[in-house]
Amino acid sequence: MKKIYQSYVEIAFPPTCVCCGISTSSEDRFICSLCRTNRFEIVGDEQNDILPSTVKFVNTMWNFDKGGYLQDLLHKLKYHHLRGVGLELGYLMGTNFLHRHSQEELDGIHEAKPLIMPVPLHRSKKRKRGYNQARALGEGVAKSTGWEILKPGVIERIKKTKTQTGLNLKQRSENLRGVFRVTDSQPLKGRFPIIVDDVFTTGATTFELARVIHNLNEQSSGIMTVAKA
Repeated sequence: MKKIYQSYVEIAFPPTCVCCGISTSSEDRFICSLCRTNRFEIVGDEQNDILPSTVKFVNTMWNFDKGGYLQDLLHKLKYHHLRGVGLELGYLMGTNFLHRHSQEELDGIHEAKPLIMPVPLHRSKKRKRGYNQARALGEGVAKSTGWEILKPGVIERIKKTKTQTGLNLKQRSENLRGVFRVTDSQPLKGRFPIIVDDVFTTGATTFELARVIHNLNEQSSGIMTVAKA
């Protein structure tokens, strides 16, 4: 009966891609195969960002397309409570990361005991949005890589910052100073932090979180995002 009902639902309400709106098969889930594989510009392997000593690498999947499909998709992810989309994008992020690195590199990361750390939201924003899109992404990354994800509440965003739009890196860094607090350092000991967020612009937010973590255990972090702006 369940299979019959599911077939009826798919005939009456055929699934569509949340990104481009075209009809998809049930196997495509939220994002169609075209969007997953050909819609967006893949970030090249050579990323020439100047990174602080507290960050080992930045791995971004796609280039941000201002006014395009990806911007619209990430806006929906953030403000329309599309947790399933976040899980799917996170799974793709993890798969992208695994494909970009050699087995030797992946073995080294595994030995370092990676721990996924979604960038936390301030409680007021979380109440307004209903969830943290970075945690949904992190759960997707965990599913595709097998890495552990940090429990909620271990790292908190205690300062409600003004918008970062229009600020340069120095101004963004000053705006974010003191924004994060670690409530329990024990789960971080001996772990390699993998910070997860949706978009990497100047890196101010993830760099600040990496700085806070480094001050605790002198461990540099990796950063993973869906898009690079």
